Amino acid sequence: MPSEIDSAVFPYLETDLDRVRDVLGPVRFRGRPELTPLTDQGPDTSRRLVRPTLTLLSYYLLADPSVPADDRVVQAAAAVELLHLGSLYHDDVIDHAYERRGRPSANAVWGSHMAVLGGDSVTMEGAHLLAELGQREALAGTSAGKQMCAGVVIEAADLYDPYRSEQSYLDSIDGKTAALLSLACRVGAMQAGRGDREEEALAMFGRHFGVAYQLYDDILDLTSTAEEMGKPVNADLLEGIYTLPVIRAAARDRALARLLNRAMTGQEAARAREIVIASGTVDEAQAMADELIDRAVGRLAVSTIDPRTRHAMTAYARSALDRRTPAPVASRPSTQPPAAHDDALSPQVAQWLRSWMVDTGLVISPAEFDRHYRWAATPRIPAQILDATDTARARTAVGLGMLAFVWDDLFDDPQLMDPQAVTALRRGLVATLHQDPQVPWRHGPIPAAWAYLWPRVREGRSARWQERFLDSLEEWFEAAEREAHHRINGYIPPTADYLSLRRSTSGIDIAIAGLEVHQDRELPPKLRSHPVIRRLEELLFMVTCAENDVVGLDRDEAGHVPYNLVRAIQHETGCSWGEAIEQVQRQTAEQRAQIDALTRYLPALLRVLPGLSGRGEEYAAIYENMTNAALWMRESERYTQTSTSAAPDLERLRRDIYFLAADPAPTTP
Repeated sequence: MPSEIDSAVFPYLETDLDRVRDVLGPVRFRGRPELTPLTDQGPDTSRRLVRPTLTLLSYYLLADPSVPADDRVVQAAAAVELLHLGSLYHDDVIDHAYERRGRPSANAVWGSHMAVLGGDSVTMEGAHLLAELGQREALAGTSAGKQMCAGVVIEAADLYDPYRSEQSYLDSIDGKTAALLSLACRVGAMQAGRGDREEEALAMFGRHFGVAYQLYDDILDLTSTAEEMGKPVNADLLEGIYTLPVIRAAARDRALARLLNRAMTGQEAARAREIVIASGTVDEAQAMADELIDRAVGRLAVSTIDPRTRHAMTAYARSALDRRTPAPVASRPSTQPPAAHDDALSPQVAQWLRSWMVDTGLVISPAEFDRHYRWAATPRIPAQILDATDTARARTAVGLGMLAFVWDDLFDDPQLMDPQAVTALRRGLVATLHQDPQVPWRHGPIPAAWAYLWPRVREGRSARWQERFLDSLEEWFEAAEREAHHRINGYIPPTADYLSLRRSTSGIDIAIAGLEVHQDRELPPKLRSHPVIRRLEELLFMVTCAENDVVGLDRDEAGHVPYNLVRAIQHETGCSWGEAIEQVQRQTAEQRAQIDALTRYLPALLRVLPGLSGRGEEYAAIYENMTNAALWMRESERYTQTSTSAAPDLERLRRDIYFLAADPAPTTP
């Protein structure tokens, strides 16, 4: 029971709130149990249950508080809370918020598209519960919903307007917050059946309380800490939402008004906050909220309401305004990349890699390997990514990754300028994939390296896995061929096409396959197709590629690499290089925050998803390693060419596998 409630007056409130919690289970999607977590944000989402509490208290005031609430009251309370929870999904999408009370928000985990649909599902569940109660409840619910939408629209129309009127602000919060709190009181009163006068009195109590509630929330955004609120503070100023204290302060300070006339940096928002607090307008807003609470209490002066219950309701309303809840901040896994040098691959695996590169002929000598900045970075992959508990699997995974780097460089080589040679290279690599490992289709380093790796890669893997892996390699070679043609032609894609083109050449499927081999597991296709897993892979891909584009910009510019996001932005918009880099860095910082939220959520998701045969922790480990690898890449030397770096003779490697259209077809097993 809320601590501010007098249990002697309302002895069944906590029991009835538990009944409400039972109704608040997640929305279920028929035949798709893996989607249930979308609408199951955990018990902390509804920790205060302010709206259900108001529904129950409004009923108790007009009925007998010494007996449990009727089932209809519990359903009404749950319905109002579902309408509230559905709106939070939308709020987080609009605000780009990636946490909700210390937990990853739905849009951080599932993406904005799925979060909006999840919010719609939760909202409709609440509307359905109200409709089951009757026409009056349903009409009250839709009326409150219209007012909520209108309030949010008004707020959005006034973003970054330093001359926003007080009336516009009050109209906005009356809709977006007060309407639902008023509904909570109204539908509770409805179930008592005491008449329109009492029902309207409680609805107006809820409306006045709701405006005061939002005023307090806006004050706390300016005056509290993130730890106290369980969410970022001073967010309204950064988002251009100017609340009553800010509106009044800007009306008196022209310098502040000029500052508020545009989007601000964090430092500017902090300065604006100091000016607002110093102006005294926070105290004025506090006084208005107190006056509204007094007006709300006055609405309870109905002769049919027992003074003792009225006093208890008033005490709850006053105490519910302050939502500060100091609590220790839980430690969270960091998405900072692990150290690249202090904890590298085991010396045995690193030495094997150098020897294997020489034995296959991929390099002429260890010195050639060490001189190439992209290849030499591989032995410094942190051991926590490829923990060599099984040396054979570690060698196979590292060898596969190394060969993928070589394949990539064969196409990226600025010396490769003949379009026919590019196509012949792709055809030769495809032929290599399908060779008999015992009788390679041609002699040479690339066929020899693949003949060594493929039997080890496919060992223990299902036929379906092997087929998917080979298909993904062929698709990658086709994308690399297209990129090489774009490089030769000087084509820079528009930013709208960058993502799909860059992803096709990223090799993310090969990286995942390497981790599956290393951990001797196969990720189920249903798992990889899950929206959350797809989103994690996409975020990791975007962050890795975009950050590498920034680090390797000079090299990419010199080599006319077409798929560089910084180059694409600069080419499309005509902005400066610095502005393009800043735009990419802002984007990746936001995406890293989403990755952080998502990776914290992933273990819990994999524990409840059906069909994983109890291997959720093992699959989570694969994605943890993939996250570490992706975020490590920015710190690795793979993308930091030094003046002493020397490119290997890639044409030597290509000559052995060129496969022209006129050549006879290779023999396949």
